[in-house]
Amino acid sequence: MNTNAGEFRVKMGKRIKQLRQNAGYTQQELAVKMGFKDKQIIHRYEVDGANPTAYSLMQLAKALGIGIEELFDFSSVQ
Repeated sequence: MNTNAGEFRVKMGKRIKQLRQNAGYTQQELAVKMGFKDKQIIHRYEVDGANPTAYSLMQLAKALGIGIEELFDFSSVQ
């Protein structure tokens, strides 16, 4: 992957949104599945380009019912 940090965060945010929508969750629903009270953290990942921690990535994968490697498959992200 030949991507700088800013591009990576944008792609990761788009990938999280894509996976969340494919799973049929709202930001709020995904946040709750991850143990958060509101959608702010998901919004920050998807829109603001916040950089999730490794632990948050594990939580995301588990909440979405996918393997963690699937989070990093940017091939369908535009």
